Amino acid sequence: MKKKVLLINSNYFDDVYGESKQRAVLPRGIPVLGFACLAAPLVKSGFSINIIDLNLFDNPEEILAASLRELRPDVIGLTATTAVVHKIVDIAKVARSIIPNVTIVAGGPHPTAVPDDLLKNSQIDIVVSGEGDRIFKSIVEGQDLKVIPNIYYKVNGRIAHSDILDTAIEDLDSLEFPAYFLYDIHKYTASKIFARKSPLAFIETSRGCYSHCVYCNKNIHGYKLRQKSPKRVVDEMEYLLKLGFKEIHIIDDVFTADMKRAYEICEEILRRGMKFPWYPRGGIRVDRVNKELLRIMKKSGCYRVPFGIESGSQRVLDAIKKRITLKQAENAVRIAKEAGLEVECYFMIGLPTETEKDILSSISFAKKLDPNYLKFAITLPFPGTEMFDEMVKGNRIKSFNWPDYNFSAPRNVYEHDTLSWRRIDYFYAKCHRDFYLRPSYIAKSLYRSIRSGQFIEHLQALLATRWF
Repeated sequence: MKKKVLLINSNYFDDVYGESKQRAVLPRGIPVLGFACLAAPLVKSGFSINIIDLNLFDNPEEILAASLRELRPDVIGLTATTAVVHKIVDIAKVARSIIPNVTIVAGGPHPTAVPDDLLKNSQIDIVVSGEGDRIFKSIVEGQDLKVIPNIYYKVNGRIAHSDILDTAIEDLDSLEFPAYFLYDIHKYTASKIFARKSPLAFIETSRGCYSHCVYCNKNIHGYKLRQKSPKRVVDEMEYLLKLGFKEIHIIDDVFTADMKRAYEICEEILRRGMKFPWYPRGGIRVDRVNKELLRIMKKSGCYRVPFGIESGSQRVLDAIKKRITLKQAENAVRIAKEAGLEVECYFMIGLPTETEKDILSSISFAKKLDPNYLKFAITLPFPGTEMFDEMVKGNRIKSFNWPDYNFSAPRNVYEHDTLSWRRIDYFYAKCHRDFYLRPSYIAKSLYRSIRSGQFIEHLQALLATRWF
């Protein structure tokens, strides 16, 4: 009899976004692409697969226990970033108490970065390091752990690991389409600010990133860029639309790295006469766009582009190895607006070497760019990043309590070069307040929201956000 597998997404929303300035527009859940990818080859091989998203429930603890008792899985799969790893530790504890012999497997950015730490301090049995598409299937099939590459596991109370190899999948076209049909996709809704239509699906058209920004963790897909062909990408988009998804968000780190390929994807969407809204949510580098590409993106259904600007100080951009210039950022935002696209800009507070003067420069630069939407995030040194390693060496990490690494409300996690945490908190509120509460922005936003039919959503977001 084939094994039963249960993939569980933790109820992370309130923990992660409880104090976020974007909380009012964020959906409580989106079907997890990673789980859909892991499940696809298992479904093809005849295994019984279920996925539970605890974000969708007001009583996640009860749902978890009831699901475990009903489904009695042989293998449980979990995933986590640093900010929510404590959630999968709790899930594993509950699972072990209900099904003592279950095999619990974890993957994702944080487990990959610190596998030993996670195994020592949890009921988790196995950690998959890096891409798990084929490795997880080997575990479920019951292969000898010693011969499955890139895993850490417990043996008689100690931690062992198999050979750590470069097993990155080169031919992404060979992957099965994500098994999104395992989700009840119509339970997933999003505000019209987050997505034009619901339900929405995430899609990856490439893996890996050639950039080496000091704050970014690339320990899953690495720094070698691998891409799906334009035909495969659009085939997958057609598949998602047939499943009932109404909008698609691309989550690649560098969707436009190969601008010719990105252009060909748009051409293929148009050639097939496909009409749907899409959005490159993973972000677009300001040095990898041009007028022609942005225009065909708009024509093929893209309605908004997000740019990772990070700082209004060129000195800080150089310090974090972003490899862009402020002039490139201005040009990218300008030509995106000329193409008729909404523009979103991402900035960060508390970057290495940043001063209060630099943050004020970021605020001024953000106002100058004047995007439709703006997001400032507090910089955190996540395990697996160059920033974290350097701070560990310098004895500047003040907390290894991973829940403290909350995206929207971190507390005294590390010793910054020049800024106290009190000032970081102050500027987190000030940056959003100074940008969004400008009379000129409010007037333009009011006009745009009335024209687009999103006035109620924008008003609700304005009133629900903590500005002070």
